[in-house]
Amino acid sequence: MLAQWTSWMEQAMAWIEQTGPVGWVWFVILYTLSCVLFLPGSVLSFGAGAVYGFAGGTLLVSIASVGGALTNFLITRYLLRGWMEHRFARSRKFQALNHIATRDAWRMIILTRISPILPHSLVSCALGLSRVSFWRYIAASWLGFLPISAAYAFAGAVIGSAAKGGIHQGPMAWTIYTTEILITLVVTIWITRAAHQALESFAPEVVIDEPEAS
Repeated sequence: MLAQWTSWMEQAMAWIEQTGPVGWVWFVILYTLSCVLFLPGSVLSFGAGAVYGFAGGTLLVSIASVGGALTNFLITRYLLRGWMEHRFARSRKFQALNHIATRDAWRMIILTRISPILPHSLVSCALGLSRVSFWRYIAASWLGFLPISAAYAFAGAVIGSAAKGGIHQGPMAWTIYTTEILITLVVTIWITRAAHQALESFAPEVVIDEPEAS
């Protein structure tokens, strides 16, 4: 299913590129759908950078990320609260997220958005069960998503530039493309590791390795 989803997202981005401003709306809808279904949105994130460039891609991915996170948050808080509480009643990691978000929501949300330790959709569901306020959740999520959104959009923009330029570009151009991608990779790894270490120090209960409740 994951391979089919990735292929479909690639086709969707090709279609979105041809739809002009309407494509922005469809992008947010597709990204939100991927969050609700707990499916990766990396193809869309790269695609946004390739289609809309670094600045436009960063803005679009960050908005779409918040849109997906907000949808999961609201579904959990108002529609599936009882089911979710029962589903994760025995998960120490889930309960820790709930407790710590109440104690220090800003730091908890920002660090879990930057760090890949936990799936973002799972974090959104956990925060939907907490007492964190609606606006604090949105603002902290946007700040946390922004660095990774920028990294994906930049990488996508570089790949898009390389693809549009074709294979007949000189060695200098390909050296620049490769260097930009490597720098993006190094910076992204550094940021996520820093967030991981901060989260491990701040909330070690959240980073414990345990199977989720079934």
